[in-house]
Amino acid sequence: NRGAPYVGASAFAHKGGLHVAALERSPDSYQHIDPTKVGNQLRVLISELSGRQNILGKIKKLDLDIGDDAVVAERALVILDRVKKLESMGYTFEGADASVELMILHSTKGYCPPFRVLDYTAQVFDTNVDSASRVMALMENGQHSNDNGDRLGFSRNMARATVKVRLLDDPNHSSEEFLDRLEVSEGDGPVDALATALKKALSPSHPCLENLRLMDYKVRILDPESATRAATRVMIEFKDDETNEKWS
Repeated sequence: NRGAPYVGASAFAHKGGLHVAALERSPDSYQHIDPTKVGNQLRVLISELSGRQNILGKIKKLDLDIGDDAVVAERALVILDRVKKLESMGYTFEGADASVELMILHSTKGYCPPFRVLDYTAQVFDTNVDSASRVMALMENGQHSNDNGDRLGFSRNMARATVKVRLLDDPNHSSEEFLDRLEVSEGDGPVDALATALKKALSPSHPCLENLRLMDYKVRILDPESATRAATRVMIEFKDDETNEKWS
């Protein structure tokens, strides 16, 4: 339980700039116990309350060659300013470490993204806007499944996505030849269809993505007064089934 008092992961999470700066000098200054003694670790979060030291800690963890100390400090301030501006618009980075790491990578001299999404589309189609009543009707008519659980006359693939990406043709990146790849996939909703199409487009050049699995995603409305035009915040969690590493 990450929220457990005293020993949970959240008990060792810090996001205030003053706290993180103090922890760099004396780890015991804002911690009640060494987190490793209870199977946990120190976590530095990024938010509108963060200071430069929060970003510097992330850069140090990634072990990136950004430049000398002065350049690193300058880049950290730029990234921090960007984080605060985005958070004022409704973004949140407190639970999105992967997004922060990407922001840092993009600030690194000579960084080349492994791929670029050129365009994408998603279509959702159905014969009944009330999906629950549709499924119930099919079940009552015996069209949903048989005794073995096999589907009869009913397809869950109610979304179709098209994704076009540009990436290096050589998986080992020894060649600078770029390749455009277009893939189409169907899925159980637009998120599933888009994720499947994107993985199909990237996997030939990045086979490690075959182990990547979408674990969870959460959608939150930021301005409910705008009704269906409201801005939304989406938090996505992925997991590598081979290494058990997770990203959000």
